Amino acid sequence: MIDLSNELIQKSDCYIDENHEVFSELGQDFFNTFGYDEQNNRINTQVRNLQQIICSATRFADIEDFVKNQMGKGRIDAWQELGSDILGQLEQLRAKSRELDTEPHRQMALRLRLARGWVRAVVSAYLYEVALDQMNHGGTS
Repeated sequence: MIDLSNELIQKSDCYIDENHEVFSELGQDFFNTFGYDEQNNRINTQVRNLQQIICSATRFADIEDFVKNQMGKGRIDAWQELGSDILGQLEQLRAKSRELDTEPHRQMALRLRLARGWVRAVVSAYLYEVALDQMNHGGTS
C-alpha cells in the first residue's frame, strides 16, 4: 500500500469536508430511494453493500464497476435512479486525485481515501434520515 504524505491526506480530507453537504444530499437520496426495513429496524442491504465494496476495494475501478453492475441488473430500479449521480460523484473524486498528485500510484491511493471519506458522508446522511424517520414514526409504520 502506498503511504500518502500528511499534506495529501490533509488536502483530501479538506476536499471531503468542503463537499460534505453535496455528498450528504446523496445520502438523503439513498434514503428516499432505498428506504429501510422498518419492521426489523434494519438499513437497506444495498447501502451496506456499497459501503462494504468501498471499504474493501483495492482499486477505485472496482467501486465504479460495482455501481455499473448494480445498475445493469435491472431488478433494482433504485440503482438505475441513483447510479448516474453516484458515478458522477465518483468521477469528481477521480478528477480530484489527478489534481492533487500526478504520480499514478499515489492517485490510486488518493482515490480510495477520497472514496472512503465520500461513503462515510453518504451513509451517515442515510443513517441520520433512518433515525429521523424512526423518531417521527416510533420505528414502525
